[in-house]
Amino acid sequence: METVRDLLTDKEIEIAFANADFGDIEYREVVKYTLLQYACGFTSGNFARAILRELGLITSSDILTKKGKRYLFAAFNKGNSF
Repeated sequence: METVRDLLTDKEIEIAFANADFGDIEYREVVKYTLLQYACGFTSGNFARAILRELGLITSSDILTKKGKRYLFAAFNKGNSF
């Protein structure tokens, strides 16, 4: 089963969030819930959107890429294979 770390390394996350300040929220949580917002048709702040675009998780039209969909599934999947 593919994991979030298979799709985005810690180094990639670190580089993308280099100048970000999301308080005490873990960066992978920001990615996870921001992707969920876009998957459900909502939007996010400009900085979070820019990070997702930089990571290749959403397009310039704010649509999840294949990688974004795979990341979102891996982030919420608890080992279910149904």
